[in-house]
Amino acid sequence: MLLAAGQNGKSIELEPLLAKGYQLILLVPAMNEEGIIEQTMRLFLRETANLPNVKMVIIDDASSDDTALLVKNFSKQAGGRIQLLQRQLPQAQTGKGNALNWAYQQVILDNRDRDHLICGVLDADAYMAEESYQKVIQYFAQDEKLDLLQTRVGMLETRNWLQIMQDIEFTVINDLIQNTRNRLGNAAASGNGQFIRVSSVTAQRPWGNALLEDFEFSTRFLMEGKKTLYAGDAVVYQEAIDKPRPFIKQRARWTQGGLDCLFGYWSRVLRSPFINLPAKAEMTFYMLLPFVTLFTGIASLAVFVFTLGNFDDYWRLLAVIVGINLTFNAYIIVQYQRASHTRQYGLLVWTVITFAIYNCLLYPAIVIAFCKKLAGGLTGLRRHMELREKSGGKTHEKMEVNLNGG
Repeated sequence: MLLAAGQNGKSIELEPLLAKGYQLILLVPAMNEEGIIEQTMRLFLRETANLPNVKMVIIDDASSDDTALLVKNFSKQAGGRIQLLQRQLPQAQTGKGNALNWAYQQVILDNRDRDHLICGVLDADAYMAEESYQKVIQYFAQDEKLDLLQTRVGMLETRNWLQIMQDIEFTVINDLIQNTRNRLGNAAASGNGQFIRVSSVTAQRPWGNALLEDFEFSTRFLMEGKKTLYAGDAVVYQEAIDKPRPFIKQRARWTQGGLDCLFGYWSRVLRSPFINLPAKAEMTFYMLLPFVTLFTGIASLAVFVFTLGNFDDYWRLLAVIVGINLTFNAYIIVQYQRASHTRQYGLLVWTVITFAIYNCLLYPAIVIAFCKKLAGGLTGLRRHMELREKSGGKTHEKMEVNLNGG
């Protein structure tokens, strides 16, 4: 389905006069980012030298390092193009969603011309070229009904196998998925490189605090009948993780966030009158993917062990399956080479052969996410029981009254 429906859409043509009057404000949450934040600011000023309508707001979330000091000193020479907002404990460090909502209320809500104001969310290590900024504004200027735009994500550096695999995942696989969602009408936000028309936001605290706050945000938009779009021709670059352990930790966090969205939004998505049936099916599959992967991972391992144990009888079947896998992998790599123009041909050939290993790295992340979700649920249940015992059972009675009374 992805190969049939997920091919790249048309690239938008730049018309600067059409985008005149638009302003773009970038919110950048940062906590202990002293190692990269200065490079982020320097690249931003370089790429937006001809775009005075684009500004950056860095949200220091009570960093314990010199992040705030670096931003403060650098912003003095930025001519008002970079602004620092500082959160203080104990209100700070309560989640990315809270940090974004706090900054949004201070910076965005004061602006009067919200129809022509775009708010973007970038990670502290993000980089966008001038043309991508222009295209983001152009998309909103060309379509006044557009409420949310998600750009394509790429990796800044691909020096080793793990980094290039992440770049392939975002450049090809995610691109196919998002282009398919464009056709279905449910393009999703991916956090980094997410842009919204401020007049489309009805809540003063638009972001939730789920671990996957980006998907949660766009899901809320879709349930309100908002128009979302994915732009594959505008790219935001981010740092790629270069070691397996932090990579697994990151994906476990994303998976746990996906489970949060499943339990919090699935039933509401199914009931939404604004989301069509094919989009509901795709969103259901996406939210159930951790369960699907958990089952298929165990099944694949069992079949592989059985096949090796009965190799004489099943080697032909194994050869066919491997051949199908390598064919798909080769197609993906060819598409990646065309999009990235990389000349690391030896490494690309190696990725065709080892694609399955990358998928295996994702499996522990899913197991960890399920364990954390289960542990969190048990902790919540235990706290509820303790409160109930302390109140002599009144907690349960109060909960029943609240439920019966709406």
